[in-house]
Amino acid sequence: MENAKMKKSAAVIDRILKIVQGFAIAMGIVCLIFIPLTAILGTKIIADASHLELGVLELRLAGNPDAYLNVEGIKRSIIAMLTAGILIAGVVWYCLRVLRALLLPMKDDRPFEAGASHKLRKLAWSVLAGGVIAEIARVAGTVFELKAYDVEKLFDPSLISEISFNYSIHLWFVPTALILFFLSYIFRYGEELQREADETL
Repeated sequence: MENAKMKKSAAVIDRILKIVQGFAIAMGIVCLIFIPLTAILGTKIIADASHLELGVLELRLAGNPDAYLNVEGIKRSIIAMLTAGILIAGVVWYCLRVLRALLLPMKDDRPFEAGASHKLRKLAWSVLAGGVIAEIARVAGTVFELKAYDVEKLFDPSLISEISFNYSIHLWFVPTALILFFLSYIFRYGEELQREADETL
């Protein structure tokens, strides 16, 4: 009964992951389409923008944007973020592919088939790589955006003695990868037990 439940659950999860894989592909395609659109139409769209978000602070801007905004800088920032989006979509798609490969033997009632621990290690490395790419893209996008604005012209210099920016780094992907590495060792032990059981039979 438990084995039938595992097989059914693995099949359902596999279908869900397949759908999410499709979304990852769609996200990558959308980013790819928006790169040339940003290069061609970005200058006008950005120049018409009338607000700037700085964390929880949102500024409604007035006057000529050229006085405080480097439009080409913002455009380059958007293109860089879209490129990062394509890379992240690729990493997500690959991670889901590895997960589906892990689920395949479970659907056949063999969760500890040879190679499962290796796939988990590949998944852990992929999570690490994807996390690093996402963080670099997030911080770089913030830096590019802030550098595109002449912040001193947005505020009264006589009331501000110093302007500084604090960048935070989120390391969620590190513990996630460590858990996956740990699971890979558990699966390696399970593979040994599965191999011994197969040899006994």
